Amino acid sequence: MDDRDSDAAVKAACDELRAVGIADGAGRVAVDLGSGPGTHAIALAEAGYAVTAIDTCAMLLEELRSRARDHTIRCVNDDVLHLRMHCDGLVDVVLCMGDTLTHLESLESVERLFEAIAGVMSPDGMFVTTFRDYATRALEGVDRFIPVRQDAGRILTCCLEYSESTVAVYDLLHERTDLGWTLRVSSYMKLRLDPEWACAALRRLGLTATLAAGARGMVRLVAIRQPGAARTN
Repeated sequence: MDDRDSDAAVKAACDELRAVGIADGAGRVAVDLGSGPGTHAIALAEAGYAVTAIDTCAMLLEELRSRARDHTIRCVNDDVLHLRMHCDGLVDVVLCMGDTLTHLESLESVERLFEAIAGVMSPDGMFVTTFRDYATRALEGVDRFIPVRQDAGRILTCCLEYSESTVAVYDLLHERTDLGWTLRVSSYMKLRLDPEWACAALRRLGLTATLAAGARGMVRLVAIRQPGAARTN
């Protein structure tokens, strides 16, 4: 990602945070789960938050470090389920953006993560997540083939294959070389995570939870810890 694309992505992330009421973070603490190259972590830092970014990919965290400029962002190479190990105290904002939740291996793992998040949230703390709704509607036929992006040298198409609780995602990457076009195929599994189920799971932990349309066709879920709500161990 070049500097112009990076700056545009951070601006979009700042707009996304403001849309849910995340603004001045001076003296406050935030965690970005599944931070990737840090678009939202940098947006939080620009708003004044002390940010911890957690991701399992060391290469993406290195990209975040190079993009952070003068922002102080603590980068942690670990599983997001180990959140509590990396929180010294209560956290004012927890983010889990860009479909990170659907990459967890099971609904039980999602529940464990929600319990960890609820356990570190400060009174009036906010949890914001976005993910794709693969649960309430399964694409069929040619609709399963989704153009992702293309330029003069690359064409990326995604194909979905549904099972009861998961969806297999196949990335088909065509690349132009001196010898012509080549094809590389990779695949991974995602959870079919029902947005209403996710809301109910957070409410059982004493949080308020609301759903709305998010950016890039995703669902956005916002949960808030009310003062005095019971805290998970």
